[in-house]
Amino acid sequence: MGYRLLITRRAEDLLDNLVGYLLLELGNKPAAVRLLDGVEKIYCRLEQNPFQFPVSYDRYLSGKGYREALVPGIGYRVIFRVTGESVAVLGIFHQLESFRGRVQ
Repeated sequence: MGYRLLITRRAEDLLDNLVGYLLLELGNKPAAVRLLDGVEKIYCRLEQNPFQFPVSYDRYLSGKGYREALVPGIGYRVIFRVTGESVAVLGIFHQLESFRGRVQ
């Protein structure tokens, strides 16, 4: 079963900002590439079966049906919600970052 992936403008902006920070502020091109590659792999997996990822560990987010996928080896998480045949990616955050008020 294939799911339709919807990447919100907010998620696109967050990813752009993260990549920009890694490249321009930290000068860490390998980390930026790992982040982009990891997010792309997660997007592919979300299209196949979003339920392979757990419900968010945060009570508030899990109560709203949010799930999360960890980007391996780099410490970022993709927050998303499944509705019918669609998966909406709502944000991408560092694991140490507080994201509760930033996911709509």
